[in-house]
Amino acid sequence: MGTDSPFWVPGEAASGARERLVDGVTGLYGDLPPGLGPLLEVSAECVARAFDAFARGQLELCNALLAEGLGAAGEIFAGLVERVASPAYPYRVDSPHWVPFLAHLAFMVLDPPPEASTGPPAPPAEPLSLADEMRAMGLM
Repeated sequence: MGTDSPFWVPGEAASGARERLVDGVTGLYGDLPPGLGPLLEVSAECVARAFDAFARGQLELCNALLAEGLGAAGEIFAGLVERVASPAYPYRVDSPHWVPFLAHLAFMVLDPPPEASTGPPAPPAEPLSLADEMRAMGLM
């Protein structure tokens, strides 16, 4: 029910959705263990905000929001992205940006480029001395 409906009461839909998430009853995610609903909510919000940024041409913001969602909710975020990007997902946004966004979403979250991976960088093959690093930078 949208805000333009005469039956809409401000705050009613949000509180009802929050109660269902807290209880673990989430529609398509009825198998979600209790307590993980808030992570799903954060994930959904990050995906929605990332789509908005993508549609506005703000690719850096879109990628930052995807990284934020993945960092905050981990596997829950990746699972939501996997479902949203799936052809079997029953909901679609009526926008010319939706299909390209889904491709970007799947690429960035489900098959991230190496530089987007989390964790420390791999150590160099051979240890470098400070003098070698300074020579490489042209300082010596």
